[in-house]
Amino acid sequence: MRFMVTAIDAFGHINATLGFAEGLKAAGHEITFVHREKHRNLAIKRGFSFIPFDETLVGGNPEELLFKWIDAFAEKFRQEPLKRFIEFASEKQESFEAQAKFFDTLNDALDKIIIDNPDKFDAIVHDLAAPFPFLYKHSIPWFQLASTNPLILYPSGPPPFAGYSVHSDQTAWNEFREVYSRAHAILTEIKNKGFEAAGLKDVKFNPAVFVDIPQSFGFYHYPAELDYTECEPRRPNWYRVDAWIRQPDLDTEFVIPQKLQDKPGRLIFFSLGSLGSADLVVMNKIIAILAKSPHKFIVSKGPRGDALELADNMWGENYVNQIKVIQGVDLVITHGGNNTFMETLYYGKPMIVIPYFYDQYDNAQRVVDKKIGFRVNPYDIEEDYLLNCIENIFNDKEMIDRVKSISHNMRNSNSLNEAIKMIEKQIEINNNKVQ
Repeated sequence: MRFMVTAIDAFGHINATLGFAEGLKAAGHEITFVHREKHRNLAIKRGFSFIPFDETLVGGNPEELLFKWIDAFAEKFRQEPLKRFIEFASEKQESFEAQAKFFDTLNDALDKIIIDNPDKFDAIVHDLAAPFPFLYKHSIPWFQLASTNPLILYPSGPPPFAGYSVHSDQTAWNEFREVYSRAHAILTEIKNKGFEAAGLKDVKFNPAVFVDIPQSFGFYHYPAELDYTECEPRRPNWYRVDAWIRQPDLDTEFVIPQKLQDKPGRLIFFSLGSLGSADLVVMNKIIAILAKSPHKFIVSKGPRGDALELADNMWGENYVNQIKVIQGVDLVITHGGNNTFMETLYYGKPMIVIPYFYDQYDNAQRVVDKKIGFRVNPYDIEEDYLLNCIENIFNDKEMIDRVKSISHNMRNSNSLNEAIKMIEKQIEINNNKVQ
């Protein structure tokens, strides 16, 4: 079968989607990865075909716009989520207007791909984090991936993106939901007006979910031991896969840099992802703290890494071969983006999560609730606490064993193959109906 695979223009979603596509290819299917020209190498490396977006439609420099957005709202991102969204709700919400435009531009680019390549695809697999009109315009069956923390799929659980424990005081849950909804009012209004204009009155954007209702079914990836089964029922037609971790982007093995080889201590990977690392204030603060640790660090410095100065117990580059690095370290300090979160668990490493926004807070709290690591809030980074968290993990054999057990189950799961069989069967059913 011939699959078009795509995702929103964010590395976490792209990388996760590539992992699912690798599973499809291993099952004998033909993959065409559709995205911006700069990501062509990700497809070619994996033996996929590639079709680039029409850059005249996409336009601009999303990375520069992202930097401006981070700089403009950095103070808010350094606040706890409820206070952050209270402030967003009281402002003009230009950033959410820009997000709506981003979704519309991406929709137009993908729609043009389908129009220019009629009868090329048997199905679409996507991680677009919102309803997209082009999916309804064409007759190609589509299957949605949710590469985020799955709390969005459990309406009875804590509000997504708040970072609340399932054991927390529920009186605060409704307040957060109301504030969060007001903060995203402009985005919701613009998107839903667009659906109505496209004749899709039954399609609605829900900012508390950020996924569409599956056409037949969708898939999310999260290990069974961490899933929110205590918050069931789950939204209908969503199925869990233990993991769909992509192969490394580079085939070279990770070797401890010469600078660190003779230094004492354990080896730790530190990354706040492509977004969090753009906040140089937070990055510099954490680097200054980790400089006082007796351990050594591999640092993914991010898109603004040239402006960062690393300490003597650190080595880093703006972008590192993350999967290979994770395999070679003893601990990961991460922003908790779901892609890095899953990779860390897959390779059996405990973690300290310093969440920056959205589902990162939920992953951070899940780490605490399931006793597989620690949470450190970026708006409340205390030197002693962060350094003690590192030592407490290395001294906690039960915690390390729990993570290794989760890793073992993820790596030996057959759930991705079962998901692909579900897709194959559904496409056959659709084809039989057409005939």
